[in-house]
Amino acid sequence: MPSTIYLVRHTQYDLSHGNLPGRLPVPLSAEGLAEAEKLRAFFADKNITKIFSSAVERCLQTSQILSNGKVPLQTDRRLLEGMSAYQGFWLKEQWHFYSHLDELGGETFDEIQARMMAFFESVTWEDGKNYVICSHGDPLYSLYAALTKVTTRPKYPFGEPAQLPADYQNKGSIRELIVEDMGSKKITVGRLIEQQDL
Repeated sequence: MPSTIYLVRHTQYDLSHGNLPGRLPVPLSAEGLAEAEKLRAFFADKNITKIFSSAVERCLQTSQILSNGKVPLQTDRRLLEGMSAYQGFWLKEQWHFYSHLDELGGETFDEIQARMMAFFESVTWEDGKNYVICSHGDPLYSLYAALTKVTTRPKYPFGEPAQLPADYQNKGSIRELIVEDMGSKKITVGRLIEQQDL
């Protein structure tokens, strides 16, 4: 029997200061809480076996609402947001996220992708079971790209707006990955479901 792995990006969070939150404990906004409730309703009849989540507050809150105390929830550090030297920097320009890697450190997209794939390969997925992975934009995109052999990736040109692929997940969205056989990892990309479609 096929399984479905649902990649869920956390919902909206409080950006009142326009910061780059990174891994900081920034909670969901009122809008984000309402969006998470819509996600919970979507998953109510999906027979989810387990939810894997980043422990960063906005993801954990989203996952706890999805779980509703009924679905096992497990956090994993490999699902965390990318580490950036500009975490907490009070500017909205997203290009700062990958800026100054050489002199200040932080994770590259390839490093994020490597840990996301290490997580995926470490889980004992069962045929016929459905799972949720709740994480962040770049980590989720890197996992999706690796599993489906997509070569495009987000770009954050210095001093310019972010250039995100057309299939990049928005906050509160769901991407379906249908796995025909867990042993062979034959994966078909299903729907990309946006908040307005829930």
